[in-house]
Order: sequence, then structure tokens, then C-alpha cells
Amino acid sequence: MQANIRPINHLWTHDDMTLRPRKQPPPPSQMCITLGQFLEKTLPQSTSLLGDLILAGSVGMLVAPRGCGKSLLAMTIGYAIAGAKLLEPWGIGSGAEVCLIDGEMREQGLQTRFRLLNAKNTKPNSVMRAGQNFHIISRDAAGDPIGSIDTLEGQEAFDEIIPYSAKLIIIDNLSALTTSGREDAASFALIKQWIIRKRLSGVAVLLVHHTGKSGAQRGTSVHEDLLDYSIQLSPREEPGKTAFTLRHTKLRDHLPELKGDFDGAFWTADDMLHFRIEAAEKSVRPEDEKILALRQQGLTQQKIADAVGLSKSMVQRRLKDITAMPRPDQDGAETED
Repeated sequence: MQANIRPINHLWTHDDMTLRPRKQPPPPSQMCITLGQFLEKTLPQSTSLLGDLILAGSVGMLVAPRGCGKSLLAMTIGYAIAGAKLLEPWGIGSGAEVCLIDGEMREQGLQTRFRLLNAKNTKPNSVMRAGQNFHIISRDAAGDPIGSIDTLEGQEAFDEIIPYSAKLIIIDNLSALTTSGREDAASFALIKQWIIRKRLSGVAVLLVHHTGKSGAQRGTSVHEDLLDYSIQLSPREEPGKTAFTLRHTKLRDHLPELKGDFDGAFWTADDMLHFRIEAAEKSVRPEDEKILALRQQGLTQQKIADAVGLSKSMVQRRLKDITAMPRPDQDGAETED
């Protein structure tokens, strides 16, 4: 057996060539305690992987329509953690080990993206850390389907490959790494148990998933039961860039600095992948004119959302902002080119 590998054996774990018994569950008398006992427990501080959002053992989901930049953002999040880089609006990565499980990209395309991402990093120490701490499991690179995370056999196959030292596992994406194509509660049950086992071992999981026509994550809401946070991207027009509006649609912890919308964009220039994200301003955006025109025609918010490629909730927010902001013909202000 290789070192630093989680084996499929349920009785033993393997770390640095040392076999040791897997932690057994506590007796029933310790599994149900009183409130007084619970309040007296000394608990370890949460271990940050990326700011206060991604913690050791946390579970998150990144959802977006196709072509909106969700895989690029997932890679960037993983790279920031592995390379101990600052990534707004979340904070500084811890330098922990990350494992990306990619289920859909060609090996050449994946390598190109990582080369562009790595080229933007100007700090040699961070480049070195990312190179050592970011692990990639790619079906195309391996030349093998490996398995699917909605079967026990597939989970065991991935558990044999995932480095034991990885503190974050990125699943990109949920549809590509499952077998049936169904997205109901029953088909997610095995995945849910696998995620729970990761959480109990202190490993964080980030699921990348597609949105449906409504703009929300596709499939059953059971997907959201375990989530500590959920990040939703909605497409935004910005010429020559993969632009989006980012919103944290679920935050289990109190993180007021992450409330509200953020405008982000990826673009390639000078053989580097550039990324910018900032708090969304209440200003006119390219899609606003179309949203307002369709609303004046009497279309429902859902039909407007379908027409412009945004979620219904995003259209609702844009309409609220459009009607609240002063128009140029009202106060004589000039608009920026």
C-alpha cells in the first residue's frame, strides 16, 4: 500500500506506513448527554481553511449555470487554500492540502487552466506550496473512470486515491461524478453518508453543481441539508470576460461581511488567469435595460429570468435596485462609458 492513503478498510486507517485502529464509536451512554454536560465540554477551536467560511469538516456547495465560471472559481478557491493566498471576499488560505476530483474535463484543458492560474501567482513560496499541496484526481489524466460517488464501490475507489492529508475535497461536479443522472433524495442518500464520514474525520467537502431553470441548485433540496454554506453564481455581462454575480444563499455561521452580492469576473491576458471580485454596487448593468423593458411588457419575473439567463431572485433584486436608483434624465448625471 502507498503511504498517506485512506484505505477502504473500515477497521484500520493507514498513515505514513503505520497501521492503526480506526476510532471506534463511543458507548451509547456518551452519545447522548445533558445540556449541562454539553456546555461544560472543552471543544477545540474551528480550523480555518479559507477565512471564516471554509472550515475543517465544513460542507459547502457552489452552484451556477453552465459556462458561468463555477469550475474556475472552485479551482481558485482550492489554489488559494493550498498556496496560502488571499482570496476576497473570504480571506487568506491556510496552506492546507486540497484534493480536486474532476469528472468532466479533458486533461489538456485542465492543465491549461492550472498553468494560467499558477502564472498569476507572483509569490515563489506560495507557488511552491500550491504545487505540493494541491492534488488532482482526473479521470482523463488517470485514463480510468475510477468510479462514481453515488455507489459504495466508487466511494471506496476514490477513498483509496484521495491523500490522507487532504483537508478539503472539491467534487467537480456532482452530475459528472454520479451514475444514474437522477438528482432525487434516494440517489443522494449514499453520497450524503460519504460526506458525513468526511466531516467526522475533519475533512471539508465542496460540491460543485449546476443550477436549474429557476436559478437554484438543480434537483432535490436534500442536497442542502448538510451544507454550512452555499455559493450561487448568476451570469453577468462584461465583454471579453466570464462575469457573474456571487451570492451566499446559505450561511450557517453569522458572517455579516458576506451578506449582499459580489460582482466577479475571470479573464485571460498575458498568459495569466485574472480574477476580480468586489461588492456589487447599485449601478446600472448591461442586462438592466432588458430586464426593465420586459417588465414593462408585463412579463412575470420568472419569464424575465428565463429570457436573460438569471435566477428569479436575482431579477427581483435587480428590479428593486433599478427602480430605487436615480435615472440620468432625472438628475442630469452622466453615465460612465
